[in-house]
Amino acid sequence: MKLSSLIDKDFILTGNNFNSVLDCVDAFIDLFEKKKILTVSSNIVKQKVRDREKLGGTVLPNGLALPHGRCEAVDDLIIGVWVPKKPLSTEDGEVKILFFLITSISGSALYLPVLSAIAKHCLDDETMPKILNGSRDEIHDIFDTITIKTEVTVEDIMTANPITCTKHTTLGQLSDIFYKNGLSYLPVVDENRKQIGEVTIKDVLSRGVPDYIKRIGNIKFLKTLEPFEALLRDEDKILVKDIMRASKRNISKDASIIEAVVMMTDKGYRHLPVIDNKEVIGIISETDVLKKVIRG
Repeated sequence: MKLSSLIDKDFILTGNNFNSVLDCVDAFIDLFEKKKILTVSSNIVKQKVRDREKLGGTVLPNGLALPHGRCEAVDDLIIGVWVPKKPLSTEDGEVKILFFLITSISGSALYLPVLSAIAKHCLDDETMPKILNGSRDEIHDIFDTITIKTEVTVEDIMTANPITCTKHTTLGQLSDIFYKNGLSYLPVVDENRKQIGEVTIKDVLSRGVPDYIKRIGNIKFLKTLEPFEALLRDEDKILVKDIMRASKRNISKDASIIEAVVMMTDKGYRHLPVIDNKEVIGIISETDVLKKVIRG
């Protein structure tokens, strides 16, 4: 199936001036209603989309906006595309290309595959300039070259090119990575990005509490941060290899999302490195499933 088969040429807007993402969304909803493809009032659909927009996360750093909503107004999936003359400035970043999607309450089986195809193909260095400079017909022809796969896999929702560390990373560097990026888990890789272990914030904290303290029955009397002061003093000498653990967790990029969720719930994992030929190419987390599947 081609992406073009899911997007009517009449729903590709180029050059139209909108002052905000929601202005553009409203125009699409009015257009859908005019074409008589909505089964409920356009006001209901607009409110559904606004409710979803309040959750945030539909304008991505690469210039792609993906406003969307689930609504009883449609049985499957409706897509509109807007390419502004110049990027639209928003609080969440510039919008260069906007895809607006409405899917059914239960969600279309095509929803995630479509999002994956858009993210993978429409923003690459070759395709994006063609879309930005193309006419309606030319853009539709570009969509005719993009194939939608029918199955949904881990690769479709993972965070690609994840931050990693090596066994020679110092604890000071590791703590900075965790702090600056809001992370709590990192795969440890070799020079070829092959997975050799893992490290978490708990491993760092554990290093700050010596074994003799853990063996004390009652530690309520410890009111100072002396153990952590020692850790801070030596954080540029201690290496990840001194605290990392062997990793027994990973998942193939071709695995199903359900398989990932089962691993998370059964094993208590919050993150799973995604592996392709033993190389770490991504990470899938509980949050990815929540944001992109349950609240996608």
